Amino acid sequence: MSEKTIVEGITGVVATYELLDRVRTRQDLVVRDDQFDFTALLEAAKYAGRRRIGLSLLDTGRLGLEEIESLARAGARILTSDEARPRAGEWEILQEACRGAGTSLSVFWNGPLPGTGDASGLSFQTLEDLLRSGLDLHISNRAHPRDPAALAALAGAARKGKAYFVIYHVGPPAAELAAAAANRAWIHFPDAEIADRPAADVAVGIARSAAGAGSRAAVHIERGLALERLEELWAAGAVLLFQTPPSDDRSLLRPVERKAARRKLPARAYRLTTAFMP
Repeated sequence: MSEKTIVEGITGVVATYELLDRVRTRQDLVVRDDQFDFTALLEAAKYAGRRRIGLSLLDTGRLGLEEIESLARAGARILTSDEARPRAGEWEILQEACRGAGTSLSVFWNGPLPGTGDASGLSFQTLEDLLRSGLDLHISNRAHPRDPAALAALAGAARKGKAYFVIYHVGPPAAELAAAAANRAWIHFPDAEIADRPAADVAVGIARSAAGAGSRAAVHIERGLALERLEELWAAGAVLLFQTPPSDDRSLLRPVERKAARRKLPARAYRLTTAFMP
């Protein structure tokens, strides 16, 4: 056995133990598929599955379908995207593997939504069928505008499949999003666009619709809102995700920050972290 082979073998063992140690000491750990080799990832997924520890794999497209499927069957929750893995047939295979392991497949959709009459590729009907089967879908309007009616239809399909349909809305909140919220969509938006009264009223309405359906609106507090606005959003059922520095204990905002920390989003209701909006 050559020195190079020995070194590579030792390096692989060290990487595996490093990953297993990270899994042991953390809950809801997210690992990219290019951080470790496949063997280390598979060992970690099996260990997490046995110990019921949340382990999510971020699929960048580096591994083949069979490898990702093996990780899913071992117990890893799979986070992929329409760019890393664009074929619906692969989603169906991974969705079945995740369902069998008691986890979920989450897809981030970055491109334009397919039209309802698409004859080739992934159609809108196929996307609805996948949501009805339990696929979690996250979608942002940062790169492409989104039709509120299409979002409401996708939310309705996800509700039937007990899946999570998550919307990230950049810009002033649109009243039409209340229809998706009423279909149990989880809707994220930043505080910068809801400082004035009309926009705040729309945001409160969306939050109330989501809470009534069993989901939440998540407001990312990046610049800060008036105490009155925060209280209105809280009362409507919104999750307040403070990215601002904690207030002084004597501040009137401090009680709001404390109670906001107790109303958390499920891991399936955000992409990777709540620290930013994709």
